[in-house]
Amino acid sequence: MKTLFKFFLVVAFLAFANNTFAQKPLKLAYIDMQELITSMPERDSAMAKLQKVQKQLQDEMELLNVERNKKYEDYLANNKNWTDLVRQSREQEIQAMNQKIEAFRESAMDNMQQEEAKLMQPILEKANKAIETVAKEQGITYVLNIQAVHYKSPDAQDILSSVKQQLGIKK
Repeated sequence: MKTLFKFFLVVAFLAFANNTFAQKPLKLAYIDMQELITSMPERDSAMAKLQKVQKQLQDEMELLNVERNKKYEDYLANNKNWTDLVRQSREQEIQAMNQKIEAFRESAMDNMQQEEAKLMQPILEKANKAIETVAKEQGITYVLNIQAVHYKSPDAQDILSSVKQQLGIKK
């Protein structure tokens, strides 16, 4: 009985090993995603839109700062002439303005991140689709981003130029 069990175990192992080693070898390639994305013309228009949003947010931030600074200058110039109640009221206004500015700054940063993600999403999808197409055409199993690779063999394949060609980028 033990002999029969060992026989089946050896047969199962050989069948598994045969299937595992009979598969085609892995073909690895790499790409510089940052360079690819930077070279895509869609990125320039996305960055222009992002800069427009950034400018609007900066303008609003400047207006808030001007308003707060006016209140602070008025406070410095006149606080000696005010009653304690008026002085406390103005101090609270200035503190409220500081809080409003900080809240706006945080919201603006979140807004910029969301806007960038929204604008970059179709660009990344297009780049990934082109990488997938080139990888399938060339029989590549895995494509790695060069920024995440610690070591690459001198014979490793760089597919950046093929992907750029797929996207119609001439740079």
